[in-house]
Amino acid sequence: MISGRLLEPHAGLGFDADLYEAGLDSMAIMQLLVLVEQEYGVNLPEGDLTRHNLSTIRHIAELIRERGAKPR
Repeated sequence: MISGRLLEPHAGLGFDADLYEAGLDSMAIMQLLVLVEQEYGVNLPEGDLTRHNLSTIRHIAELIRERGAKPR
């Protein structure tokens, strides 16, 4: 979802790749928040939107799970 919708497709984009180095910017973060809400029914509060929490796919997935994801 991240590679295909928010960032340019990147063959080496793994779970622990630095998303900021891959091009994650403020616009992509806003799109990510919308996708997370649509796909998992989770609203991420502003306090969760730290550089660390959004730095890798693994960190984002952990945050979504912690906030009670409900896949649709």
